[in-house]
Amino acid sequence: MRELFSALQQVLEGDLLLPQHAEYEVARRVRNARIDCRPTAIVRCVSVQDIQQSLQLAETQKLPVALRGGGAHVAGYGTCQDGLVLDLSRMNQITIDPDKRLAHVAPGTTWGELDAATQAYGLAVPGPRNPTIGIAGHTLGGGVGDLSRQFGLTSDNLVSCELVTLSGDVLEVNPQHDAELFWGLRGAGANFGVVSRFTFQLHPVEGVVAGVLAWPARDIPVVLRRARNWLAQAPDQASLIALVWTAPPLPFLPESLHFERSIMLIPTWFGAPEQAEQVLAPLKVGALCDTLQPMRYVDYQRLLPSAPNYLQQHVYNRGELLRELDDDTLERLLALFQRAGPNFSLVFGALGGAIARAPAGATAFAHRDANWFVEVCAQWYGEPDNPAMLAPAIEAWQQLQEVSCGPYANLLPDHEPRWAQATYGSGWARLAALKQRFDPTNRLRFNVNIPPRSSRVMAQGKEDLA
Repeated sequence: MRELFSALQQVLEGDLLLPQHAEYEVARRVRNARIDCRPTAIVRCVSVQDIQQSLQLAETQKLPVALRGGGAHVAGYGTCQDGLVLDLSRMNQITIDPDKRLAHVAPGTTWGELDAATQAYGLAVPGPRNPTIGIAGHTLGGGVGDLSRQFGLTSDNLVSCELVTLSGDVLEVNPQHDAELFWGLRGAGANFGVVSRFTFQLHPVEGVVAGVLAWPARDIPVVLRRARNWLAQAPDQASLIALVWTAPPLPFLPESLHFERSIMLIPTWFGAPEQAEQVLAPLKVGALCDTLQPMRYVDYQRLLPSAPNYLQQHVYNRGELLRELDDDTLERLLALFQRAGPNFSLVFGALGGAIARAPAGATAFAHRDANWFVEVCAQWYGEPDNPAMLAPAIEAWQQLQEVSCGPYANLLPDHEPRWAQATYGSGWARLAALKQRFDPTNRLRFNVNIPPRSSRVMAQGKEDLA
């Protein structure tokens, strides 16, 4: 194999990192420090040709392939054990066509880079609230953001893409060219090839009225119910997230909340600024902290800083999609929060609006009737599998199974096939057929994996994922 890697290095425009390389130890790591894998090799691709050459070597040596854009998925899909990692982070070119309101984006681009480029023209595409997340994984897993209630999921705004197949073909995929594959890419896309270019529909977004509202622990139940009732009547231009946590000493929070259990709402209003007070006022009752103000969209996306030393942080985050936040669900989750340690938190995010109005089955994202996502979070330093840290998040997730529509692909930390099937629901058989067509040996299995339709390969995939 050494000779083959030597030959690959000769034709690459990017870099090949083997275990003896000085940069290998850093390059093999992903954002979740719980993931500690040693790939056979890492290719830092800079071109479509690099992707093709790498896939050819993987086929020759029967190596599984992991794809890395931002490397932020909680399950660590941007790396693998004894396989080939295609690190696409150096492929971060962006071309904006403001007249057609289109963005052509390479797969290693982060949301901070894309937002900065589109906002130069007063445009945006729905994306996450963290600018360090990569556009590729977020989009291919469906993609939720504060603009989604107006404009749909990130994947709903994908109008075309360039896909490198495992056989090395370069395909333009859109509704006119292989509509079935395009359907699968929008929600389960990491299973079928390497997307080397995304083309997004952009929307006018001049700014946002947003900020932080915060209350002490005693107010958590009433604030969550108030937020739930507000969302049921809110216009699509409004959205919010709620964080139930032990608050860090953030400069915009009053000192009385530092290191204390509390709740923080981050509402957004993308409509006319003069209407913001009328729309958002019902949320503000009794808040100890109110920083709501007009701001640039790029500033809003950087509102919450990353945790210190986040690359050394162990993470078990899991997202479930819910039709409603009923009182019983809230009471049980909050009772668990009160018993858990300070490293456990809950995030409630608004869905609905344009997400729900898209036709059922329009893309591989299955659960459009969900009005909320609930993220259970455990984040800590020290031992990677500390049961005291993991237990509250796992218990909260188990509670949610009684009311969940299904998991959210971008927040699914387990490799169990049954959770992948729950993620894609009624589209599972179609996706398995696509997988059989484009990856019959399940070489791309470091994702929310859809085994090929072949029973033999499906069984092998389960063994490999165990």
